[in-house]
Amino acid sequence: MQEHIRDVAVVGTGMAGLVTAYLLHHDPQQRFRVRLIDKNSRPSLAAESIALPVASKHATWADVPMRAFAGGFYHNLVRMYDYLDIDYHQQPFLFNFVRLLPPLKGRPGHTPTSPAPLEPYMIHASNFHQWPPLLRGDMFQWSMEVAMVLICYLWFTLCCFLVAPAQSSNGEGESLNAYLQRIRLPQAYITRYLLPMISSVSTCTHAEMLRFPASDVLAYKRQTHRQPHFVVTDGVHTVQEKLLRGIDVRLGVESTRVVSAAHDDGSLLTTCVDGSESTERFDLIVLAVAPDAAARIFEPLRTQMQHVPMTMVQTVAHTDSTNLVRAGTSKHHAASGDAVTTQQIYLCTNEDTTEAVHVQPNSLLVTTNPLTPIDPSKIIRSARFPRVLRNPTSQLLINKISEGRADKGWNNGDDGVYLAGGWCWDGMVLLEGCVVSAMRIARDLGVDVPWK
Repeated sequence: MQEHIRDVAVVGTGMAGLVTAYLLHHDPQQRFRVRLIDKNSRPSLAAESIALPVASKHATWADVPMRAFAGGFYHNLVRMYDYLDIDYHQQPFLFNFVRLLPPLKGRPGHTPTSPAPLEPYMIHASNFHQWPPLLRGDMFQWSMEVAMVLICYLWFTLCCFLVAPAQSSNGEGESLNAYLQRIRLPQAYITRYLLPMISSVSTCTHAEMLRFPASDVLAYKRQTHRQPHFVVTDGVHTVQEKLLRGIDVRLGVESTRVVSAAHDDGSLLTTCVDGSESTERFDLIVLAVAPDAAARIFEPLRTQMQHVPMTMVQTVAHTDSTNLVRAGTSKHHAASGDAVTTQQIYLCTNEDTTEAVHVQPNSLLVTTNPLTPIDPSKIIRSARFPRVLRNPTSQLLINKISEGRADKGWNNGDDGVYLAGGWCWDGMVLLEGCVVSAMRIARDLGVDVPWK
């Protein structure tokens, strides 16, 4: 007898939703009928990516936000890309550390609208792939700074491998801030180098980064140590196209409510299109959305998701290079059509947060968490994204939900409802978590993952 085909609704078209839909749609036993739903007019993964004209036959793409990934950490993402035959290449970076100074009111020519001065203080080549260019200024002072950075870097790296985070009696792990204090890493290094770099990866403020579980940062550092960076050659829209192929996709459909079916298995999903609501029954529903969105439409999650911190991140694609500090003597600026040219990333930091500016080919700049002014006439696209943060409390909560150990409340898979996303695993909230959470759902439903 043929097995009953189960209807599945996947809400959300980011990486987690696309991978989940792909795995269930391509189940070798064809047991699932998948519908992918999103309130936006375009699939989310590459919705803000920009096509750049080049001299070659076809355009190159700039991913917004940046989608670079480092070797070692992204095991499952890389295996999936290889399985899907996605082209990606190694991409070296030069990280320019720049300090945003407070405005000097007595400075000649200063006006109330004058931008704050910028001061470059270090350039770092990713994974030491080249000797970084020297900065202009006092060579002795620069040499002392480099010596301090190297000693602190080596100490922090050693601790990442040898000093485990502490754990409290209730199972909560140690915060990054507590860990850094315990290993006595100098505050100057934390403020000037460590926080600008890792907070730009997590796209959050320094204070929010310090509240992350130390285990997240240590695992990321251990696995990416001396590993190269990569980018998808033709942009993540190529990944999106392959994952979507053959799937029933409904865009412009807002999911408003999920409730358990009264006398049947599965759940009821209420959606809204142009103000008109309708309700359908699905055997399984996957919420591949942010925690606040999941809690809004699925009542059993509301209490638990209150403990998962979030923020909003702004990303701006533009051509305003006014504020870029041409630090050092490097000639390795991105060249049009050259996929392996070293690309520049400027980390402009104050005491609270870091602005990251990625210099793309064709002089396109992608700025995340802008601190410096951008000429509105030079903005190509601006977008705001919800960003899930982490702390030891939310880490413990998500781990219990994912592993079915929540003492009170809902567990992943209860009522035929699943959560997927970069925040639904025990690690940094990045694309690897999206893939891992999708793979866990597939395995829980008895579906083989072809790239594992």
